Amino acid sequence: MNWLKKGFLSWHKSDDLIVIGQRKGEDGLSGKKILVIEDDEAIIELLRFLLEEDGWKVQVVRDGLEALSVLTRELPDLVILDLRLPGMSGLDILREIREEEKWRDLPVIILTVDSSPKTMVEGWRLGVYGYFVKPFDPDELLHVTRRVLSLPYQKISWTA
Repeated sequence: MNWLKKGFLSWHKSDDLIVIGQRKGEDGLSGKKILVIEDDEAIIELLRFLLEEDGWKVQVVRDGLEALSVLTRELPDLVILDLRLPGMSGLDILREIREEEKWRDLPVIILTVDSSPKTMVEGWRLGVYGYFVKPFDPDELLHVTRRVLSLPYQKISWTA
């Protein structure tokens, strides 16, 4: 696959890595919807493969304005968000999500090349459930994704 050829991951498909300790569908998480907001085709290809292999429905948008448009029509169970996007930054999207009443409690995981402490702190302050710097460990991303999707729904306010 392209993402292996680009050299930012040394990972291969293995059913033991994708589904650990149970068969697909037995965890009650299958069918959950994940919105991926990402503009890098290689990362999109990898995320789609990983997430769909785990039984989740994946929708991909490639810029911030399109992401907000999608969110107004359909609320996913989780957002995986890049920070460097055309049209609108990922942090601006995250701020919009936290300010909008119907999106406020939506779990968000950041996946970005930006490893600056200032950006990480801002992401955590805005209530992200995970912050991954590219290149990232696919197993760790899947682990965090499973944990986030298995959490019971609870009303949380991220504004200080």
